[in-house]
Amino acid sequence: MALFTNNIKISDFKLQNIEPAYSNKSWTGTQNRRSTGIQYYQISFNLQFNQADRQEVLNFIAQYSQGKPFTTDLGYFSQYTGNQIGTVSSTATVSKGGTVIPCNANTLEVGTLVTFQNSTKIHRIIASTGTSITVFPALRQNVQAGEVIRYQGISGSFIIDVDCDLNLPSTNIMSLQVKATEAL
Repeated sequence: MALFTNNIKISDFKLQNIEPAYSNKSWTGTQNRRSTGIQYYQISFNLQFNQADRQEVLNFIAQYSQGKPFTTDLGYFSQYTGNQIGTVSSTATVSKGGTVIPCNANTLEVGTLVTFQNSTKIHRIIASTGTSITVFPALRQNVQAGEVIRYQGISGSFIIDVDCDLNLPSTNIMSLQVKATEAL
């Protein structure tokens, strides 16, 4: 989904994966790493536009600066480049908290970002067989049997960060950096 018309140029799009974890070294020298199981994405991008087109950006700021989520694609991170062709869907219901999703024949690769038909949460495939995928983090919502697993052109729901400076400069060519966190 395009956030802006062609009058507003989006550049320097950055997708950051946040996975809080901790580690310690045991008395034997073994490194122990633990994941909290929480994971979310943060994005940042620059908007560049002419002063005459500022109303479009002001509209975006007015709508979303108070915590309302906006949906956007992930730039080239949304473009699948693997071998899978055709629709992939789950073949059984998986309850929230689950990580293994049985699905029809697929060739989705480890590392592919996916979302589900009834959720905007972005998941990463960490294991794949021909008949199932394992995702991280665990599901936040149930996945129904027959639910489509989106792997091409995925988008996410984000909330503008509180510390994002949304003040516009008074210049002919304007620039603004937007920082946002995945809406969970």
